Amino acid sequence: MINNLLLISLTGLLLVLPFQSNGQSKKVAVNFLAIQGPIFSQKRAYHLTWSAHPDASLYKHEYLAAGDNFPNYKSLIMVDFVITDLTVDQAIVTKVRQLEELKKANPGVNYEVIGNKATGEVIIDCLISQTAADDRNSVVERNVLRYKPVNVKSGQRGILLFGVSERKYGSERNPFLTQLKVNRPILIREVAKHSLPEISIAR
Repeated sequence: MINNLLLISLTGLLLVLPFQSNGQSKKVAVNFLAIQGPIFSQKRAYHLTWSAHPDASLYKHEYLAAGDNFPNYKSLIMVDFVITDLTVDQAIVTKVRQLEELKKANPGVNYEVIGNKATGEVIIDCLISQTAADDRNSVVERNVLRYKPVNVKSGQRGILLFGVSERKYGSERNPFLTQLKVNRPILIREVAKHSLPEISIAR
């Protein structure tokens, strides 16, 4: 089933890769990272809709625009923070290894790693497709994920993930993939230039 949870770990940093539907809980989202919302992207306002603090070092936020819903969202913003002494490069090595393993089981996985030596940041642009018996349930998901080493206002050191996820379903998939051949750099630039949220964690 497409909506089954397929959780990929990044040395403790959990991502919305592929077809993960975190936000099915009806609980009120907790603003663990004290982010001033909403977050604006591509002229839309995204509001905190789901959050989790699954262990002492990891915090996860997910944001949806008005009218969008879990699990079959159209676009989503994620902000994750993990307290760690790992470098971004070390984390990315593990992430790429996991993507390669996923690709063995799902040939619809494609990705590119884009580094910025000046800032120590890395972007992963990942496209994942899955075909269902009923084509209406087939989905293609694109995730542009930006990793940055940060020292947060409250003093913790770690890695911040800021990402945008887009999904198309059924008959919308092919036009999306056709347009992506031309428009692919647009979202990468948007994520790369986006002002990252200030975060703080209560001690």
